[in-house]
Amino acid sequence: MSNKKISIKQQVQNNLIAIISIVIAITSLAYNTWRNEQTEFNRNVRTSSFQILMSLAELQLLVDSAFYNAVENNADPIKGWRHVLYVQDLAQTVSPKVKTDADNLHQVWTEHWQLMDEQENSNKQINLAIESNRQLVLSTLQGLQ
Repeated sequence: MSNKKISIKQQVQNNLIAIISIVIAITSLAYNTWRNEQTEFNRNVRTSSFQILMSLAELQLLVDSAFYNAVENNADPIKGWRHVLYVQDLAQTVSPKVKTDADNLHQVWTEHWQLMDEQENSNKQINLAIESNRQLVLSTLQGLQ
């Protein structure tokens, strides 16, 4: 047996395919992990966004019914709280901007819900807050990767 010392350069050359394979495997694993996390994040944002949009639509219907169908008004403004709070809760899972806008919707609702069926300005303020939230959620959905 000969006691040959193999240089590092020679070892790298002898094992180049194994080294490249390990680098590719680690890179692929890292990318796959990142992609899975991104996909899960997008799925959660989409689900929350669709629920927010549905709740905003129901709130819009309640607000419009309260103001425009005053004669046959079956809309219970108290039910609006359910939608406003639900939107506010779900907004936390979408984005900080949507959360801020949902907080604004809550504030506007707090100030105007009791007069939304009588005063056009109250109705208008609520409608503007709903539309703002809706547009921001749609914009967030369009920006998903």
